[in-house]
Amino acid sequence: MSLQEINRKRQAQDLERNLKGAFHLLEDKYSEFQQLCRVFNQNRGYSSTTVKAIKETYKTITAKFAEARALQQLLRGKYKGYVQIDQQIQREVEDLSLRYRKDYRFFEQNQSTWEREQQVRKEKAVPHRIFSHLYNVYRESPSLSSLILCFHGDFASLNILKERVSLDEMDICDMEGDEIWFFLAGVTYPEDSILRDKLIETFLQGLTGTVKGVVLKLTKGDEVREETLRAIRRGLAGVKEGEIKIL
Repeated sequence: MSLQEINRKRQAQDLERNLKGAFHLLEDKYSEFQQLCRVFNQNRGYSSTTVKAIKETYKTITAKFAEARALQQLLRGKYKGYVQIDQQIQREVEDLSLRYRKDYRFFEQNQSTWEREQQVRKEKAVPHRIFSHLYNVYRESPSLSSLILCFHGDFASLNILKERVSLDEMDICDMEGDEIWFFLAGVTYPEDSILRDKLIETFLQGLTGTVKGVVLKLTKGDEVREETLRAIRRGLAGVKEGEIKIL
């Protein structure tokens, strides 16, 4: 055997030892990782410390598996024939990788579901007075043209808005916290650009506070749903202060 072959064989043996070392490290960490992924609590979810530990550990583990596969590739390619390839450990690396991925998916699915549920719980309830009034009005007049307006801002500015609107018999206003809602019945509205300018002039002109609003035009009773009001509130997210968006 030439000196070059001897060196190649020694290098191949080093690579094989590194592969086995990587595998044993991954194997040793698995029980701890699995336990972290299984500490999910239906009421509290995962703690922030656990979430961070799982993500950081999985990132490290993924890099280690990439290293192990690169070593396998070298042994099957450049160093083929210089060592007896351990087929068993190669299968075990893939099996262990599958178990890690399975547990991480378990974590991701639980965390995602829990975060969505928390978001729903945090979402404000729809204004009951507005919804109830809408339902009653459209029960009597199913094809009524009207506007629903929702404004978000500081308390003082919202109070000014409340004073600026004279409500007719079928109209209603509801203010709570940093929101104020108006239902204006029987409104005949022009095209959106003209309507927006008119609403900004009526409601927001001269205000020094941070107020923004969204408006929905209603024309029929089957549009009166809780989700309709939730969608109006969600529409506020993309509106700049001092502006009104027509949905």
